[in-house]
Amino acid sequence: MGETTTVREATYELLRRRGVTTMFGNPGSTELPMLVDFPADFTYVLGLQEAAVVCMADGHAQATRSPVIVNLHTAPGVGNAVGSLLTAQWSGAPLVITGGQQVRAMITASNWLVNVDATKVPEPAVKWSFEPPRAQDVPAAIAKALDLAQAAPSGPVFVSLPMDDWDQEVDVDVVEDLAARRVAHRAGPDPAVLLELCEALDVAEHPALVLGAAVDLAGGWDCAVAFAEKTGVEVYTAPSAGRGVFPEDHERFAGFVPFAATAVAETLAGHDLVVVVGAPAFTLYPYAPGRLLKPGTRLVLISDDPDALARAPLGDGILSDPALALAALV
Repeated sequence: MGETTTVREATYELLRRRGVTTMFGNPGSTELPMLVDFPADFTYVLGLQEAAVVCMADGHAQATRSPVIVNLHTAPGVGNAVGSLLTAQWSGAPLVITGGQQVRAMITASNWLVNVDATKVPEPAVKWSFEPPRAQDVPAAIAKALDLAQAAPSGPVFVSLPMDDWDQEVDVDVVEDLAARRVAHRAGPDPAVLLELCEALDVAEHPALVLGAAVDLAGGWDCAVAFAEKTGVEVYTAPSAGRGVFPEDHERFAGFVPFAATAVAETLAGHDLVVVVGAPAFTLYPYAPGRLLKPGTRLVLISDDPDALARAPLGDGILSDPALALAALV
């Protein structure tokens, strides 16, 4: 074994090298060991209630399009945050939620401040939940959490961190390797399938484009405008997009797709081809029986979320980063 450093120092160096130097939190005693000798080049935004803390981190992550560390207090703190985590999950915010855990020697006996079944508390509001089996695995767990939070579809992840792990030693070389890794998360569309869509757009008499939040999250605003201007399609905002996805004063903007299934069909009536990009097809409320689109209307869904593609009740699907797909179409 070569040169060693503490888990705390290794974790902060990993975050520093990944450019993640802003934390939001409402810590308690189980989180204090992580915050000892807090680095001067990091920023800690303190909140007085966990739901508000997660909301602030959600907004920051969306605005910066980068992961954010959220520091919460064991089971009660994480529990208080779950409602806001569900919102962050819907908005695709890449949050790495850390929850303090009692020292490892006290976990089995379920002593005071033990987070029993820690990984289950934030489910199903997170896409991955983990407690490292050893103190030496903390930096690797944080590195994995950062990557999974950003991977499509982006969203919150959770790591439970025992409070006696931070002063343990870890190999410097291991941390160097973790800090040096870079993962490219964006994946483009199948060129052959996209060419088929181009041909369908060429022959369509009255196509429509429905845009969701993932388009803007991926930086596709300008591509969406260019696509609309080049093709002349009418552009709608998907139900519950949660953010602006297209300029509403643009001449090609046609309005908002409503929630109810029957209203969706009426709104998109007359379009022979509907291309939904970066949103489910469709998010509905309240329930109303009926077909989503009228007969004769073809649906094509482009999404970086395999689950959104799999659960769509009709139409064809293309797995792709929404912005890359729009750029390729243009």
